[in-house]
Amino acid sequence: MKFQKIVRWVYRNIEKKPVLSVPNALEVLKNKAGDCNEHAVLTAALLRAAGIPAQIEAGLVYQNGRFYYHAWNSAYIGAWVTADAVFNQIPADVTHIRLVRGEGGEQLDLLGVMGKIKLEVLSTKND
Repeated sequence: MKFQKIVRWVYRNIEKKPVLSVPNALEVLKNKAGDCNEHAVLTAALLRAAGIPAQIEAGLVYQNGRFYYHAWNSAYIGAWVTADAVFNQIPADVTHIRLVRGEGGEQLDLLGVMGKIKLEVLSTKND
């Protein structure tokens, strides 16, 4: 499936490292490095180029006992399915909490409230 191949390609070929920029897909492809924003921008661009409707989602991801800002994708393949090219997840797991969908302004608005969001995990259940 094209969708999975693209997500997995980005996961394998883009180095995971923090970058302070507003990414565009061509720069990410050239530099082959970036954080969640770069992974999401490139994944969305490659999916769209392959004819698959795609969006960037941003919000929180739960890791190591804390919530962090994170960006990932959703793509329409008969239904909207999430994917995270940083963590190699299709679909993105339940630790992803979407707060915005879109590119640019929506994500910047979210960054302004990140330190003010308070969440508490009440319980977890493992299979």
